[in-house]
Amino acid sequence: VRIIGPDRDAVLIEDVDGLLHQADTDACCDLRKTRPLAKALADFDGWITGRKQFQGGKRADLPLFEKEGRKIKVNPLTKWSAQDLQDYMAGHDLPRHPLVAQGYPSVGCMPCTTRVSDHEDQRAGRWRGTTKTECGIHFDANGATRKGQAA
Repeated sequence: VRIIGPDRDAVLIEDVDGLLHQADTDACCDLRKTRPLAKALADFDGWITGRKQFQGGKRADLPLFEKEGRKIKVNPLTKWSAQDLQDYMAGHDLPRHPLVAQGYPSVGCMPCTTRVSDHEDQRAGRWRGTTKTECGIHFDANGATRKGQAA
């Protein structure tokens, strides 16, 4: 297991007061998610995601394979439905994440994720009150695929 986090010096320079998420969510996601992932993937030719088409938005047309710069991104669960996921977890006796029971079916970072009510989309708690739907790991700030951008 490798634990990758944001560069400490970059955090001290770019978010000294810990409030960057309130002023610029895209910059905060870049600092804390996109750059650390790029560093973690630097020595690899590809990576595997857990994204699924049923999650909606820009994910609705998610392909099985994506080319991102010189890397290949594999989305093995792309065609799975929510029921497929539940059936697999039940069939393999896999536990649900404890935050799901607390109203967080889609978990982002702590300051930018809120509880979701039963009638809301599972990702409604991500960046609530904004038009932002992705952190930038898979799509840029405008929701477009990060094609041609090296991870």
